[in-house]
Amino acid sequence: MTPAVNKASVAIQYEESNLVARIRGGDETAFESLYLAHHDELWRFAYAYVRSRDVAEELVQDVFLAIWGTRATWEVHTRVRAWMYASVRHLALNHLRHERIVTRTMGAEGQSASETEVFGSSQLEATTMGVPPMDQQMALEAQEMDDAVIHAIAALPERRRIAMMLRWKHDMSSLEISRVLGTSPEAVRTLLTRARTDLAFLLERPRQ
Repeated sequence: MTPAVNKASVAIQYEESNLVARIRGGDETAFESLYLAHHDELWRFAYAYVRSRDVAEELVQDVFLAIWGTRATWEVHTRVRAWMYASVRHLALNHLRHERIVTRTMGAEGQSASETEVFGSSQLEATTMGVPPMDQQMALEAQEMDDAVIHAIAALPERRRIAMMLRWKHDMSSLEISRVLGTSPEAVRTLLTRARTDLAFLLERPRQ
């Protein structure tokens, strides 16, 4: 018997293949559906790299403009979502190289405050979803834990940090993450394992 998760995956791939085919044929409604489905999450992903709302928006728009501009020859050999994440990452890294601010932008010290916006809401949802309302003291403790996790994630090496962000914030599988990072699922699992080990150490260490 085929597991339900496999059936769901096949259904998603079929739906995406149909969407790509419609966009290749110039279907504006299909393109709009793709845009609405992925714009916000792609913007948050881009912002995690460039730390600029305007630049993040420009990068995401560039990806969608490229899709529409080359729609007749657009080919996707993986999940559409992973393809778009990889495209945004490619543009973001090119932007950082051009501006010569990779070290300052991606450094842990420069990320600490900004990561709150990227990770804060998802961490809070993860700790409170399905849980009865907390009293003020419990809420304060939960927020302190969220802050500690955000701070620790910000201190991870770049590839581990991005892998964790894609896994926790965007709920991607190891296969999808591997396509975004241009590596193998096995390498992603290693990154996640090492990231979790790093997080455990960072969370135990007193904050400065």
